[in-house]
Amino acid sequence: MTKPISRVWTFASDSNPNIEYETLQYVDGTTSCSCKGWCRRVAADGTRSCKHTRYVDLGVADNHCRATHTYEPHKKEIPHAKHQIIQLPKLGHRKFAL
Repeated sequence: MTKPISRVWTFASDSNPNIEYETLQYVDGTTSCSCKGWCRRVAADGTRSCKHTRYVDLGVADNHCRATHTYEPHKKEIPHAKHQIIQLPKLGHRKFAL
């Protein structure tokens, strides 16, 4: 079962700038990462952590990442132009006020 993703960060490797890692934050607030630190280290209680997921937890991931993307839906609805079109009377037709 896959969880819905709310946000993604891309970090460069410290040892090789050509390697990138993706850190995911899910809708339920949990995180995961593709780096070796997160994949290989498991605590005694079964939890995982790496510096990239700690950046997310601390709220400073935007300062350290190369790129980020949000998957959450926009809260504010954008008005579309079709709702703002005003129908003008055609040539030869009268406009009646009601």
